[in-house]
Order: sequence, then structure tokens, then C-alpha cells
Amino acid sequence: MSTPPPDVTVVTVTYNAAHLVLDCLEGLARQQLDGRTLEVVVVDNASVDGTADRVAAAHPEVRLVRSPVNTGFAGGNNLALRDVAGAYVVLLNNDAVPEPDFVARLLAAMEAAPDDVACLTATVLLADRFRPATPDDPPADRLVGADGTWVRDPAGPVTLVNSTGNVVRTDGYGTDRGWLADAAHHRPEPEVFGFCGAAAILRTSALRDVGLFDEDFFLYYEDSDLSWRLRLAGYRVLHCPDAVVHHVHAASTGEGSALFRFHDGRNRLLMLTKNAGAPLALRAVARFVLTTASIAVRRRQPWSSVALRCRVLASYARLLPRMLRERRRIGRAARVRRADVERLLVPPPRTPVGGYRR
Repeated sequence: MSTPPPDVTVVTVTYNAAHLVLDCLEGLARQQLDGRTLEVVVVDNASVDGTADRVAAAHPEVRLVRSPVNTGFAGGNNLALRDVAGAYVVLLNNDAVPEPDFVARLLAAMEAAPDDVACLTATVLLADRFRPATPDDPPADRLVGADGTWVRDPAGPVTLVNSTGNVVRTDGYGTDRGWLADAAHHRPEPEVFGFCGAAAILRTSALRDVGLFDEDFFLYYEDSDLSWRLRLAGYRVLHCPDAVVHHVHAASTGEGSALFRFHDGRNRLLMLTKNAGAPLALRAVARFVLTTASIAVRRRQPWSSVALRCRVLASYARLLPRMLRERRRIGRAARVRRADVERLLVPPPRTPVGGYRR
């Protein structure tokens, strides 16, 4: 007799971050499941720091997938997602520690949701603590949020939001909803454009319908790309506010690193080329080309920044034929017009937020 699939599978992808993934797994071991069954799958992306062996020793109950090469967030998740047999899968970053009721709340909310809800995105809070900024704080230490200016402080009384889902702006940029907002006062709408890959639950039936992550993205924007494809297929994404994780933001790559800036810039263009209406996609690509030319001619940025932008354009051009084929395939299968999905895009904020780097 075959063993029935678990009620939910949790997938986390890791690369050279043993200390982070072990904290994540300890959080999963503390889950209060109310009799539900949980499978945990860790995909090790060819780490060279002994991560896989440490996971196997500390958590023999975990199914460990050892990838021979680093396939990024997209490919790493796909290695596990192809084998998920149950109805639901939770994606959890290796640098996120879940609250004890995280999985149970996601599972209960998804089971109660209408069939057209493909995904519930969790509440992702920054693991750091903060306090309100004072005039004595150096400008470089200040973080500008939507509802205040903050300074990192281990004894601070304030928790800030990392994400309550992904949004895409009308200028084609993707952002985390609620980024740097005071968690005590952030009360977003239930529906959101897309899920944040750091912590979310998805119906495996919806993934079979629209496909898995696009492995050409490697990392960054792959969750927004999949969310856009779900939207075009007629699915919705909602926020589950009570499912909470604490996230060490950009622990694996560093938000200002060249790795981050390359994939962030290129993948935004790839996502728009595949999914957006032609005017938005063409504007975004043209703007990137013109901005690159402008900073090269006027030398307003270091040459390394210009060279990185040229690498983005070269990689984008190499992948463009494949993205156009995907665009046609997605368009033929779409149940919702691209223009209707773009009505969900939000305008850029009047006051920029940011300043948080690790």
C-alpha cells in the first residue's frame, strides 16, 4: 500500500549558509501542526561550506536534495517542486525563521480559500529591530519608511515589514508591499499582485497549470514572474497576515552587490517582456538602454556600473528569443487579458523609501 502524500510540503533552498538554514529548520521543527503531516525538503545548491552534511546530521527527518551545481533560487525550488505529490507546497527562504503556527495558519487559510486563489503570501518581517531616528543619528544610518524614519537598534522597540506580498509598479519595477513600514500599523488589503518567494503557500494544481519558476531568472523577480503568469491564467493571490516569518534580508547575496544588481536589472526586463503589454515592456527596455547610454557618455557613475548595465543588456539580448517564444505561449493560454492584469499595477511612491543594506 502506497503512503499518502503529506498535507503540506515545505521547500527551502540553500547555498553556503549553514548557520541560516539550520535556524530555519529549527523553526520548522517547532511547528504546531494540529495533527497535520509535514514534509520538509532542503535543496542544497552545491554548497562548499558543508551545509548539506550539517543539515543531514542535525535534521535526519528532512529530505535533502543535493544539487551538483548551483541552480539559483528558481532552479533549486524547481528540483523539489517537480516531486511534490500533495495539494500544497510552502516556499520558505533559508534565512527566514517561521513562527510556530506559520504552516498551520497558511494551510488552514488556503483550505478555506476559493479555488481561484493559487497562492497565499505570508507576512515577512525583518529580523532586525529598530527605533525612531533622532537628529543625532548619522544620515547614513537612517532608513526611510512609508510611516517613519528608523535606525537599526538591537534593543529597539519597532519591528519593520519586509514584505506582505509583491507589487509591480506602473513603471515596471517590482517591490515588496509594506517595505520598511512599522509592522504594528501595517494593515494592507487582502489581495496583492503577487507572492513573495521568501514565505508563501501555493496550490500544486495551479503550478501544474501555469508551470514552475523560470530557471533563466536564476534569482530575483522569479516570484513576480510566476505571479504574473498565475494572474494571466485567472488566478488570484491573497495575503495571510497571521502567518509570520522573521527574515534576515539579503543575507545570501547582499542587496547592493553586483550579483544582486545584475539579476535584478536583467530579470525585471525579462519579466516584462514575457508578461506585460507591449507598450510597458518596450518603454522599460528603451529606458534602460537610454539610461545606460546617458551615464556612459556623461560619466555620472563609475565605469563598473556602466559595465554591469552593459552585461545586463547583453544577457537580456541573448535570452530575448526565448522570452518572446514564452510570451507567445503565455498569451495563447491566457484566460485574462494583459491589459486587465496591468490594472493591478500601482504607481511609484511619491516619497522614495529605502536605505536598508546588510
